[in-house]
Amino acid sequence: MKDFLLLDWESLKKKLIEQLSTESAKDFLHTLNPKIEPTQVYLLQEKTKFLWNRIEGGKDLVLPLLSSLSKLLSQAKKRGSFLIPELCALVLWLRTFSELSKELQQSPFQEYFVKPERYIFLLGKITDILDVERREVKSEANYDLYLIRKEKNRLMENLFERLNRIKEKFYKMGYLQDNIFLQKEGRYVLPVKPEFKYKVKGIYHGYSQSGATIFIEPFGITELANELEELSWREESVIQRILKNLSEEIFSFEKGLLEIEKAIVDVDVALAKAKLGRTYRGTFPKVVEKGEFYIREGIHPLLYFKSLSENRGLPIPNDYSFKEVFLITGPNFGGKTVTLKTIGLLSFMAFNGFLISAKEAQIPLFNKILVDLGDEQNLLEGESSFSAHLKNLKRILEEADESSLVLLDEPGRGTNFEEGSALVWASVETLLEKGAKVVLTTHSPVIKSFALKHKKFVYAMVNHYKLHYGYLGESQAFDLALKLGLDRVLIEKAKSFLGDKSYYAYYEKYLEEVQKLEALRKELEYQKQVVEQEKKDLEKLKEELQRKYKEKWEELIKSWQLEFKALVENLKSSSKGKAYQAFEHFLKEKEYPFSEELEEIKVGDKVYIPFLQREGIVQRIKEKSAEVILGHMKLEVPLYQIVKGKDMPSTRPFKFRNLLTESSEGIVSTKKEKLILLGEDVESALNLLERKLNECFLNKRKFLLVVHGHGSGKLRSAIREYLKDHPLVEKFEEPPLHQGGSGATLVYLFEKN
Repeated sequence: MKDFLLLDWESLKKKLIEQLSTESAKDFLHTLNPKIEPTQVYLLQEKTKFLWNRIEGGKDLVLPLLSSLSKLLSQAKKRGSFLIPELCALVLWLRTFSELSKELQQSPFQEYFVKPERYIFLLGKITDILDVERREVKSEANYDLYLIRKEKNRLMENLFERLNRIKEKFYKMGYLQDNIFLQKEGRYVLPVKPEFKYKVKGIYHGYSQSGATIFIEPFGITELANELEELSWREESVIQRILKNLSEEIFSFEKGLLEIEKAIVDVDVALAKAKLGRTYRGTFPKVVEKGEFYIREGIHPLLYFKSLSENRGLPIPNDYSFKEVFLITGPNFGGKTVTLKTIGLLSFMAFNGFLISAKEAQIPLFNKILVDLGDEQNLLEGESSFSAHLKNLKRILEEADESSLVLLDEPGRGTNFEEGSALVWASVETLLEKGAKVVLTTHSPVIKSFALKHKKFVYAMVNHYKLHYGYLGESQAFDLALKLGLDRVLIEKAKSFLGDKSYYAYYEKYLEEVQKLEALRKELEYQKQVVEQEKKDLEKLKEELQRKYKEKWEELIKSWQLEFKALVENLKSSSKGKAYQAFEHFLKEKEYPFSEELEEIKVGDKVYIPFLQREGIVQRIKEKSAEVILGHMKLEVPLYQIVKGKDMPSTRPFKFRNLLTESSEGIVSTKKEKLILLGEDVESALNLLERKLNECFLNKRKFLLVVHGHGSGKLRSAIREYLKDHPLVEKFEEPPLHQGGSGATLVYLFEKN
């Protein structure tokens, strides 16, 4: 039985197919059934993870649209030769393989790309013969073909020259509908008015649909046209011979070409999984040999897609956690079956290289996921729902082992309530004895009663698709009857008719405990609100204290600045002031032992003020100055009068920049900015480019490297056309290969004055 079909695999597969580029991968996925192959689980995840990391790092692989290579080979073999369009498609496969072999040599895909040389040789062989852009055999491919085409070109020139003379003559005489000639069934004809059909001597080639035009091939060109037709036949004969010889050589590579298809399909499928994972911002689960099953904030991926398509809020995430057996209870339509499907589908995805729709997960490596889900009544065979479920349960009991996950949706339904529940419990105990992990949903109070006694059980209630651990769902009739107002005496009388009353005794104790827990929860919620209010009050007090502190500090700073200004004025007017002026002159005229390349000054840096011969700490950076703390004083100093590091003069003597007349403004950075536009459409790419150009200009950046990739070339052309007349762009060029080559553009910006 295909258990995965019960877990929405087909719907997920359709979403994955939408992400594929190759026809072969789509054909492969249409027939793919998920398998759990322990030896492949980690490799599948590593392949997807490798491509995911490339995408996240801005190095996305873009595969072209590729038709099925196996179909192409099969059709060519039946025919005995490739057609030119088929060869063009084969060239695209080989080029894609060649590019991937450069990108994926050191990757989980490297087994496919160990020796690409022989296929690169085949690609060269084909492109020596075939002009792929023009989709025709090159004249240089064969000497006979070269001579035939040369003669054809000569005859064509003669024919067009003669035909133009005839056309001009008859048009001036008013015999033609238009001053043009046309081609009908490979022959050149004139559009003659019906009333002049006997005036234009030639061969009739039919009428227009309206009957207003007769197409006539004038006798003056018939001989040349016949010669051209014969040459075309000879040309086609030579081409077919060339294609047949080339095809026979390609057929000898058939096995290897099918391996190439397999390799690219593998990359395409893994790339599709990575892209699909990005749509729901998935995570790679930790797959372990044995241990606890847990998923944090998991969502059924199809519910996620549905919420996006309907433009509504995202589904409610849940944590799924258990060691051996997990019992899910709750009312109908509350989400029990969805919970079961989510656990099963996310497990299948984990073992097949998908990112799963969760924040974090650890999933034991099961070799089987066995499912009994839904109503499998077979009316044609006269089979009841219960018997169908029994057959499935029998299969599950036979196949389950210590590496199995068993998912049971309301087992035992469809028959006598107590007998069905007893049978289910016996089955669950058998599965646990075999070492399987079990997840089941139920309404049965008997099974709930067993679960309350069994230490291995984790149980939760699901209502409105939200799981509540440690609660049992209120799904039984007695509780509902009591809520609807039926007399309690009547309900107690009904309970007395039950053969097994133990569950209700346990359930009443359970309700008492739940009520106690609910009271504690409310008390905790109240205490939490009290703490939150106290926290807000403390925040307000903190803000008030900070405000007062800031006011006092600003008052002190102002007083210190006044004192300092007075000190500077005294220095300037005294003999010490003369020393200060001499120091200024010294800076302008002499060499000073500081580095030619000034270091960038940042908040928190330890700096030196030469004219004061004092050290300080930078507290704030402004446009042309900085606030520096000097002992108990704060001073605003021009940037050109600040040197980073007191010990610099004694270490490296260099010519000092004229600090008193030159500021940091105007120094153009040679740092190369980078803008990655891979995967963007033209409109969004140009918007991002415009913002980046403005940012670079304002920050005095001279260079910008724009990475747009190769692709179809549409994005590259649009970007370069946009840069041609941009007022901030001095010029642009293609960078060296190590910086991207034709997949990037290096932009030179004008300097800001």
